[in-house]
Amino acid sequence: MGTDRHVSLTEADYLRLLVHGTTAFELVRASLELEIFEQLDRAGGMDPARLAEAIDVPVQPARVMLLGLCALGLVDKRDDVYVISRMTRDKLLRSSPRHLGPLVDVQAKVINQAMPDLAESVRHGTNVGLRHLPGPGTTLYERLTAHPDLQRVFYTNMGDASRKAFAPLAQCYDFSTVRHAVDVGGGDGTNAIELARRHPHLTVTVFDHESVTRLAADRIEDPDLRRRIRFHPGDILTDPLPAGADAVLVFHIFEIWSRERNTELLRACRAALPDGGVCLVYNFVSNDAGTGPMSAGLVSPYFLTLASGEGMAYSAADMEQALRDAGFAHTERYEDMGFSHALVVGRR
Repeated sequence: MGTDRHVSLTEADYLRLLVHGTTAFELVRASLELEIFEQLDRAGGMDPARLAEAIDVPVQPARVMLLGLCALGLVDKRDDVYVISRMTRDKLLRSSPRHLGPLVDVQAKVINQAMPDLAESVRHGTNVGLRHLPGPGTTLYERLTAHPDLQRVFYTNMGDASRKAFAPLAQCYDFSTVRHAVDVGGGDGTNAIELARRHPHLTVTVFDHESVTRLAADRIEDPDLRRRIRFHPGDILTDPLPAGADAVLVFHIFEIWSRERNTELLRACRAALPDGGVCLVYNFVSNDAGTGPMSAGLVSPYFLTLASGEGMAYSAADMEQALRDAGFAHTERYEDMGFSHALVVGRR
């Protein structure tokens, strides 16, 4: 289902991106903050002087930004004016359905400060980068409860990613026979809202930390959705799951933890289900060979260095094996779902 196009680079430029990656990221982040892409798009293109006037900066910094954005392929030059590229129109304009702004925000405000601790995290096998975020607990998710503004940035990105990844899931799996689903680690409620909107017969319970369920509850205004989406605060690793569900959703949770801890979580999911109930594990994945894709290779250090100190982007085979180890006798795999995702279903 992927629609990614190829961008060609020389080996030297590829290495430059690796070495100067922080600068490349800041060119993107600063352009979003200064609304450079929107300005160029509205005007149909600008020269440096006109852009400088539009964003109220001197001409020289505007030239610096345009040079960097052209080098990255985010802006093109046509005659004497600079225009946004197709890639920028698709992914970096705020009006685009695939806008990457929330991801850039969470990288800038939450993740990037921790990543210089990757080597120490590898040495010690734990999330050393968490030291940059003071507060209670030993995971990013616990620490964020002490930082409401950062928590909002984090779950805005998670909700945005969940929305983009939900359509392939909805097309792939038939929820018509599910009556009550528990969304384990349901975050800001995006999965629950999308599922309940598509299936008017369905009740969804969001099971997550109390401060997160408050964020989710505040987002729901529709009276019917408020009736069918419930919130059960608790610790997903230590507290019992809400009772009465015939499906448990483990979306974007498996990648956080070690395979051993995931197996224990899936055992708890199985115990909460009736005979015939299903557990759906849906995540970013690596390939079975452990060689890619790029998204898996770049997101996995975040789980080690900051999130939990023990997770990574696992393969669909890893997810399937964990479900079997947890006691699910029947499993099904759905791969090539787009957004580097896979779904593995275990039936009790």
